[in-house]
Amino acid sequence: MTATVAARALGWVDEPAAEGVRGTVLRASGWALDPGGIAAVEIRCNGARLAARYGLPRGDVTAVYPGLPDGERCGFEFDADLAGWIGAFALPRQRVEFVAIARDGRETLLAAKSLIDPSCHALWDEALRGDATRGDIPGGCAATSAVRRFHLLPALSGATPGTIASLASRYRPYESDTIRVGMRVPILYLRTTTGAGGDYAFDPGFDTSRERGGRRIADDSLAALLDAAARSRLPVLVTLNGGIWADASGSAPEWDVNDALEEDAANCQWNERDEVMRDDMLKHLPGSHQAPELARALTLNVYASEVRRYKKRNLQQAAAVLVPWVRAHPDLFVGVNLDPDVYVNPFFNEEQWYDYNPGTLRQFRHWLAATGPYAGAALPGVPDLSAYRRDDPLTLAGCARLARRNLASWDDVDAPRSFPRDPGREYWSDPWVAQWERFRRHLVSLHYDDLAHWLIEAGIPGERIWSSQGLIGTHPGCMPLALGESSPVKNYDSGGVCIAGSRPRGAHLGAILYGSAADNRTSTENGEPLHSILAGVDRDFAVVEFNTADLQQLDALPDYASAYRGLRDLWNAEASLVSPMAWNGSSGLHADTDGFAAHTAWRDTPLEDAALDFLLARAGLPRGSRLWTFGSPRHADDDGWTAEIGHAVAGPGRLALIPARDGRVVLVSPGGIHVAAARGLTVVVGVPADVHPATVSVDVIAEDGAVWPQPTAAGVARAQGVRRIAAGVVVAVTAPATADFGAPIRYAGRVRIELRFAAADPLGLARIAILPGIA
Repeated sequence: MTATVAARALGWVDEPAAEGVRGTVLRASGWALDPGGIAAVEIRCNGARLAARYGLPRGDVTAVYPGLPDGERCGFEFDADLAGWIGAFALPRQRVEFVAIARDGRETLLAAKSLIDPSCHALWDEALRGDATRGDIPGGCAATSAVRRFHLLPALSGATPGTIASLASRYRPYESDTIRVGMRVPILYLRTTTGAGGDYAFDPGFDTSRERGGRRIADDSLAALLDAAARSRLPVLVTLNGGIWADASGSAPEWDVNDALEEDAANCQWNERDEVMRDDMLKHLPGSHQAPELARALTLNVYASEVRRYKKRNLQQAAAVLVPWVRAHPDLFVGVNLDPDVYVNPFFNEEQWYDYNPGTLRQFRHWLAATGPYAGAALPGVPDLSAYRRDDPLTLAGCARLARRNLASWDDVDAPRSFPRDPGREYWSDPWVAQWERFRRHLVSLHYDDLAHWLIEAGIPGERIWSSQGLIGTHPGCMPLALGESSPVKNYDSGGVCIAGSRPRGAHLGAILYGSAADNRTSTENGEPLHSILAGVDRDFAVVEFNTADLQQLDALPDYASAYRGLRDLWNAEASLVSPMAWNGSSGLHADTDGFAAHTAWRDTPLEDAALDFLLARAGLPRGSRLWTFGSPRHADDDGWTAEIGHAVAGPGRLALIPARDGRVVLVSPGGIHVAAARGLTVVVGVPADVHPATVSVDVIAEDGAVWPQPTAAGVARAQGVRRIAAGVVVAVTAPATADFGAPIRYAGRVRIELRFAAADPLGLARIAILPGIA
């Protein structure tokens, strides 16, 4: 039992356990206490204030909170049909608040729930007839498999059966055939081990009650997690974490092989002065109070045989536990994401630069010259890297010219160790620094390739494996994040990160997004939206950690608009899943209290609010579709659509259309929609049910600028031929014959929709959807 933490009232709503209730009948129960006594508990909805029956026996609460007024009889119940207060559903969901009122008049919000319009879950049923629901079309009926479904997976640690059951019940009313809610839980595969006496073998049943220095060594064990997921029938993404964050909470070398390995400097990343720092040297960093050990990181070079041996062995031991569980519960296994934030340590913020480990410098020389493992040389314990051989290897003379120093042999080749910012000498313009940064990006990319390869070897399908790279939005004055390994050097220490290099070979790109990267407003190298870039790298990319909070303003709760934008754009980029931070993080109800951390706040926040609207708007809609709802009843947004003829003005959950004098409105979509079009498209235009357009026509602009249909009557759906469904008017656009264009049309880049009405009266457009295939 968890209570709201407040100096005012304490309380909890036991039922409904879910955040939402379908329909208007609300049956609720819970409890409330206050040091000054409780006068009433009210249920508030649409301006109405309805009294719950208060004073019911709750001895279980008294045992936890003894000595408070009303302690023995602090329970409440409520049972009523609220249809008379909300009328017909004007909103997809209606907010209901549970408020405890103390005897002195103070009020405490105990919880907020939603009454859900049941029609939301049938909105798209008629649109999904025929080809649009077949699994061979992106987003089609393969959405009923765990791979093609979209998953919302709040992050959770300390995953007890009770917390998992609570998460499972909270969002069930929002699920559909195409969208599931589950959880993401970290398993520290180098820390939850049999200990030094057992050579640090991975222990799936690790005792999570073990402590060191007053803190638990780990919060979760794999065996307990899988058992709880199966019991609750809750899909799970397992974060197998052996990276820098896995041991950051505190040193435990008797259990954690990461900590044990870091005791030998040869296994660590070195700075430009050939030093290895104390692991707790960065405990002063803002936000690192729960993860103080970020200064010392394991080296990523291929000659670090002990590091690689333990990582491969323990990762595969974890996979050996997962594989039979996946066979038994294929519908519950979303997948695995690997080692969040694989970096060449950037946490010193240019006061120190890494990695100058001798093994890394040895690999750097081989990479420059395309020799050693890059030439396929067989070396004990070292992988064959010939598949990574650079196309433009350098000679020793070439290295000397770029480094601007005399080099007598390859042993004299060294990485740059000075990074000036002086005008005219900026390090990001130095060609030798460019070689070093290109190599550091390769080093990070290669490590994700290794991790994925080791899991695939152990039987985890590559289609269920994602990386977990931090692609955080840049700050003012900083250059955009690197797209690829050969991108220009940035004017900050980017830790060897680039977007394309974050996708492991044979597996998928997993991104960690916060702030402007999460809501798709961060600047990029090529000017395209970040989410579109991620989709270009991998059509099945995932966002394995997500919050629209700015990491530089940890006490500022982000607004609904940023959450709406981020989730809308992730769906339209075909993200396979998103994992909000965090189920057991800070509550939005306590945003004004000390210790609130916005980047871990999920429950009772604008982000959760936007996600619930997101789930309802897409209930039953397959992945691969595109949807624009023009905001929601809580937010107005034009979603990037513009009026070429007539006018379009954004309103809350509506695009207000004002036709031209001849009754026409022509709307043009945002560019880069990149929807699969080889088998035609189904376009749904959400005009009101009582509005009947005379004609609806759709032009599809391919990504190369070609337009179809050709200007013939076949491109126009006249009133008598228009199919209406609950979501709006449906127009089928048949794919053009290849002969018409000289090459197959694979993807649509933009659409143009012309609506003609009998009169020029204003109207509201609720949505536009585009589905691949013909419905």
